[in-house]
Amino acid sequence: MGEFGFKIRNYEAGSVYAVNKGFRDYYDWNNAMLTNSLFLDYLQKQKKFHTKKDYTRDIIGIEFNYGTRSFKDELKRLDKLIKETEDKEKLSRLNKLRESIEQRKDKYEKRSADSIREIFYTEGVDIRYGENTIIHYKMLYRSPGKAKKGTCMFIKESLYEDARKFLYMNLTLPQKNAPIIEIGAYSSLITSTIIDKVQINPEDVLILEDVKSSFITDAISIETNKDKECIAIKKDNYTVSNEIFDGQALIDLSIFPAYADGYILLRQHFTKCAAFATDIQLFFKDYFGDNYETATVTDMFGIKHKAKDIKLITTNNAMKWLKFDVTYQDWCGIVNQNGGLWGIVKTAHKSKLGTVQRMSYQMINSLDVASMDSVLQLSIDYINQLKTDINVFIDYLRHNSNFSNDFDALIALYEQNHEFEYSSYFRDRRKNIIQTYVLNLKSGKVIQNGDNLTIVGSPYAMLLHSVGKDVEKDPTFNKEAGCIQCYTERFSD
Repeated sequence: MGEFGFKIRNYEAGSVYAVNKGFRDYYDWNNAMLTNSLFLDYLQKQKKFHTKKDYTRDIIGIEFNYGTRSFKDELKRLDKLIKETEDKEKLSRLNKLRESIEQRKDKYEKRSADSIREIFYTEGVDIRYGENTIIHYKMLYRSPGKAKKGTCMFIKESLYEDARKFLYMNLTLPQKNAPIIEIGAYSSLITSTIIDKVQINPEDVLILEDVKSSFITDAISIETNKDKECIAIKKDNYTVSNEIFDGQALIDLSIFPAYADGYILLRQHFTKCAAFATDIQLFFKDYFGDNYETATVTDMFGIKHKAKDIKLITTNNAMKWLKFDVTYQDWCGIVNQNGGLWGIVKTAHKSKLGTVQRMSYQMINSLDVASMDSVLQLSIDYINQLKTDINVFIDYLRHNSNFSNDFDALIALYEQNHEFEYSSYFRDRRKNIIQTYVLNLKSGKVIQNGDNLTIVGSPYAMLLHSVGKDVEKDPTFNKEAGCIQCYTERFSD
């Protein structure tokens, strides 16, 4: 296994369907990674899971970006290329391709990407390797965080049943009205890429009912009218409710990794939470005093736990298995099957971009068009620097290199001989890389003087909640009228 996991192939569904139906000769695919995760740990323990060095065929990725053309549409596309081509060698290749298409005209079938998706999801898919090897795959899960792109992971049929039981915590879905979307989202949490693991006995996790907080304010409500148009309605004295600790956890300093900064994002079966470094045991020692050794705290199920054993405090919102037919005892048993290891997805780290950070398209959509010149200025200046300052460009390559691009090679060649900057190959790559950056910018990835900071909400109130006290008694903040309070050292007051 490589440092990050196993290399796999990522196929384009339209090409796979066409090859399997006989009207195309090759698959469109690229290299991808089956990254380190608790799911990969499970697979590696299975005798039927096969790998070769840092590569496996047992799992593939499939994307559904395009469908297939009809014979008539394919011929029309090719004839247009032939008409526009002046290069004799290329023209010869296109004419041979046209002959090949004519010979297979009866095999062509027009399919949308969505219809191919439905076929692959329900029937699985065959992938041919060389002349003699065909592997049948079944759809297992959608990659976490890839809902928009629709990247799906397919697994070799012989591994499917065991892998699905592992991901689904042995849950069996009903034949009617099955919560497909929900279980698809939550079962894949354990496949999330992790950087490390931390051991937490599930019985040392205190699960509490979250606390709702309500306040009255003026609000803008986005609604749809009878014509299904989106409209904004101003509402005065509107009651807004919020669950204070949604998706949050406190983790005791005794098990918090020394390298982590402030918090760690955790994953387990149907479980996700941001766990913030907290001296939980010091709080319990102060609160219970002489009774600390025998003191207990009660979870949302009415189960008592020894206070001195608690390593993690969280709420029902982090425990997605509560939405299904899974008991607390079931969940504890399944977590203990892998030794109580939890995956650490990430911790706080400095931005690759230094003092700036990329905005999201949601942020861009919330801004007035008149403000865009000033919003874009920093990005425009940076693009000009990428074009004119070799040190800025090399720094960009260094911060964005990965296993699937050639950035490390470009850096090494430049550092070996700075004259490489003036070669046609380097100039072409630089131009293409900057063009890709500009396209990314147009999708809303605009840089600003800012940062992505993770907020911990009323942590002392969460400690009070763990011993059954009123969260409103939290003395660490004085309420201030007309504002929402947040503290960070990143910006001045």
